[in-house]
Amino acid sequence: MTVFPRLRLAIVYVFISDWILSGKAQLPCSGGGIGGLSLAVALSKLGLNEALEIDIYEAVTTLAQVGAGITVWPRAWDILTKLGLEKPLSELLGFSYRKGDQREGIPIVDVKLPGGPRAFHRADIQQILMDHTSSSTRFHLSHRLEKYTKMPNGIELVFSNGQKAICDLLVGADGINSVVRKCFLDDGNGDTVYSRPSWTGTVVYRSLVDAESIKQDAPDHPGLRSPIVYCGKNKHIVLYPILHGRYVNTIQFISDPSKEGTPLNGPAVVNASQDDIASIYSGWEDDVQCVVKHIKKPSRWAIQTVGPLEKYASGRVVLLGDAAHAMAPHLGNGAAQAIEDGYVLANLLAKGLAEGQLDILRVTKAYNSVRQPFGNFVVNATRQQGRRYELNISGFEDIKEGDMISPRQLAEVGKLIEKGWEWTWKTSIKNDLERALAKL
Repeated sequence: MTVFPRLRLAIVYVFISDWILSGKAQLPCSGGGIGGLSLAVALSKLGLNEALEIDIYEAVTTLAQVGAGITVWPRAWDILTKLGLEKPLSELLGFSYRKGDQREGIPIVDVKLPGGPRAFHRADIQQILMDHTSSSTRFHLSHRLEKYTKMPNGIELVFSNGQKAICDLLVGADGINSVVRKCFLDDGNGDTVYSRPSWTGTVVYRSLVDAESIKQDAPDHPGLRSPIVYCGKNKHIVLYPILHGRYVNTIQFISDPSKEGTPLNGPAVVNASQDDIASIYSGWEDDVQCVVKHIKKPSRWAIQTVGPLEKYASGRVVLLGDAAHAMAPHLGNGAAQAIEDGYVLANLLAKGLAEGQLDILRVTKAYNSVRQPFGNFVVNATRQQGRRYELNISGFEDIKEGDMISPRQLAEVGKLIEKGWEWTWKTSIKNDLERALAKL
């Protein structure tokens, strides 16, 4: 029986960076977010611990779960189920839309989505993924990637702490400001303008609100039970309960469409105050005012995106998650797409290793052929959905905040919103995975 060297897999990670290195084969992952951890868990569940040395490199000094609420949709939920994570994750929710930029809000549409979404706190998913990561996975903290260089025997990684490492396959899961992506594009794999993210013209205020404080003023507030979106011209607010209803995740969006694609001046994330938000939504319906009133210590985020990239992978380098397709949150699918990336890549590696000789170039080519077109599709679908929420669609050019809109026009908006969700349950990760595996 022929014994092959273990593959060195490196994952450069941004929650932490994750690397998967192996001599076994070496695979490094950069970035310890949802996508990188999903890849590490999937590799373990597929029984590849003996074939891979997995090293996760993260820039931070300690592992800590951070973030607010995220949603998981049927495609990604199917993956989490296959990874055996469905038991610790179980909250089923739905979505309602209202025109809320007036004193008496008006229903737009209730979207019924088969199988989802499920809403969670990001930290919970990160912790569960960490708990299911193989004990043989090595985490390297305080390793901020500066660059990588192609070598005859693999990829050399250079870190800001002076350390270096060699891997056979580099996975850049290092987020929207990905160093791996910059090097990847500098190496002739696409337009270098996408090395940096671009601003969408939208800022959001994020906060978790104690559900009890809302109940005191509005015991029947719809945001206590299920996701709801209050829509208005160039603004909208998303609410949904998380942590078994103890908190309501709140996201307030304010957009200037004329600024889309322009450089972002100043930091992407800053601390804000309740006073910053209150005046923005004056005149909106009472349920909106109730939530805004109870927001404490919000953070303000400039929404940025990446791409569309021509390639997500080439040679011995793969981009995963926000490093490949950072998107606006209007379809709540950023984390789900990162999970899909990791799952597809893990299965491609599993099949290649099962056949006795892993052809890394074929693996990355197959990954790119499936994930690049779909990831770019979701980025654009998300952008279009956000425009519908904020009444920036054909025929609404002259509508201003608070203007009355006819029932017929609202029904048209509702149909567009509902249709914008269809792909989340009418398409299947199973079909995409089968197409990718067939290319090997």
